[in-house]
Amino acid sequence: MSANAVDRFQRVTETGWRRGLDNLLRGEYSAWFKSSRWWKQLLVWLAIVNGMMGIMLIATVEAAKEGNDGPPLLFMYGIFGGMFVAFGVMIIMQRVLVREKQAGTAAWVLSKPVTRTAFVVSRLAVNSVAILLSAVIVPGVILYLTLGLFSDLGWLPPLGFAAGLVMVVLHTFYWIALVLMMGTLLESSASVMAVPMVLYFVFWYGPSLIPALIYISPILLTFSPAPDQMSALSVAFITGEPVFSWLPLLATVVACVVFVAVAIWRFNRQEF
Repeated sequence: MSANAVDRFQRVTETGWRRGLDNLLRGEYSAWFKSSRWWKQLLVWLAIVNGMMGIMLIATVEAAKEGNDGPPLLFMYGIFGGMFVAFGVMIIMQRVLVREKQAGTAAWVLSKPVTRTAFVVSRLAVNSVAILLSAVIVPGVILYLTLGLFSDLGWLPPLGFAAGLVMVVLHTFYWIALVLMMGTLLESSASVMAVPMVLYFVFWYGPSLIPALIYISPILLTFSPAPDQMSALSVAFITGEPVFSWLPLLATVVACVVFVAVAIWRFNRQEF
């Protein structure tokens, strides 16, 4: 957290676990949205998600002129808007808690009238809002307009697309919460990022060895490792086809709750 954000702290009025939460949220909000950080992140994700989807759309149009099938657009969105964003989250979130613990900022802030729970919640809340807005929601809305105006898919059902976008949001939050939890359990940024990366590839390739993994895999919300056998939940909602299984959605929600709970529990018992 920047020194300017710290200087903006105000008198604490909350009680219980919320003690100091408002000031912490203000500080994190300023670090994200009262600097150039937010629009730089937005430009990066627009270039990655919408830029790559634009290339896929052009390839589809060119293939159609030759009587061929182009790249499956919704499947490709699962890669650029799901997998790419997940790895981006790991990079962005890897130092959220680790850096503050190593630099002594966390200890300094916690010497003030704030609770450790409020400290974790503030980091989770503001980073989640910033990442989801810049990497998922804004690019997703622009993609919807682009597909409606320029693709053969036309104007997809708005409620179905919104439901699909919710799946992408939940998938992204899964990795935000996981990396935040790892930041309370580990002391190295490299380790904090490595564990989720390994887990992602386990969910990607693991079902070929252990088929049951697919039913607890968060990546099935956005990207199907076996598209000929099942569609991602986001694709199913967007196109209106039957959902392969609701278990990945349920497992992802439960995992997010567990990650946040463990992060708060661990941070409240950590010495630094």
